[in-house]
Formats: sequence, C-alpha cells, structure tokens
Amino acid sequence: RAGMSQLLEGVAGVEESLLPARSTAPTSSAAGSGERRPVPAAEGSRWLSALRLHILRSLTATISGRPRVALYVLVKDSGSATDRRAIALAHAARAGFEVAETYVDDEWRADPAARFALARAYTALRRGEIHGLVAASRVDISSCDSVYEQELQRLRAADGFLALALDETRI
Repeated sequence: RAGMSQLLEGVAGVEESLLPARSTAPTSSAAGSGERRPVPAAEGSRWLSALRLHILRSLTATISGRPRVALYVLVKDSGSATDRRAIALAHAARAGFEVAETYVDDEWRADPAARFALARAYTALRRGEIHGLVAASRVDISSCDSVYEQELQRLRAADGFLALALDETRI
C-alpha cells in the first residue's frame, strides 16, 4: 500500500480542468483568432504524463485491495522482451500492484490497434480480469504523441490505466 501512495503522491494536485483536450495552444499573435500551434515536445510530454497519471489516480482510487495489472512489452526487430519485462515488473512491485499476466508483442507494428497481445490485454481489461497495464516506457505503447494520447483514452474507455517505469519526460 505504501508503494501505491508514493505513486499517487505526485499527482494528487492534477485536476481534470488542467488537462486540455489537445496538445496545442493558441499562438500569441493569434490569441483572438483561435489559431493553434503545436506545443513544444517537453510541454507535450508533461501534459501526456499528467493525463496518464490522472487516469491512473482516478481509477485506482475506486479499487479495494491491490490493483491487478498485466505487464505489456513491445519488442522491436526480434529483440528480447526480458529487459523491458524486468523493468516493468520491478515498477509493478514498487507500486504495490499484483501482476496477473504478461503480454508481449514481438512483431513490430506501429499501430497499437494492430498488435495482437495488446488486443488481448484490452479484452482482459474489459472483462475485469485486470485493472491496468504496466510498461517500461511509453514507447511500448507509441512514441507518437497523438497515437499515445489515443491509447490512453482507449484505456480509460476500457476502465483501465497505464503505469510506466519511466514517465513520458524520460523516454
């Protein structure tokens, strides 16, 4: 339980109103026109981290006992899942999660919707078998901000969260 409180301690002040709908902001020269500009990468990473942690906090607050999770690993170029799984497993232990399963996609597919193991993880979430996923870093989900944000929203829709050993600002 102490691990969970440490994990949530840093996000206690994140309010839903602080999470904008998109990773863009009005340009200073077009403040009244509604024109939007891309947010710098560091700011976008902080925003994505805040969104992920908000989802994690709101969902784990309703769970009695230890949250059940699955480890998720994406392996590129026929590499080994061993190191990334170990990183995710260590993070799950520190956070106080109960690990129920490990899902490994060992065929590189950029689109998370095309990954077979990730699809099985979403099925487990919808069935209530697990509460969330734990990965080594966001690149296991996607290095593309818009795709990563979409997956966070998909997880939330499935009543699931994502916990990362390395937050979005430390890929």
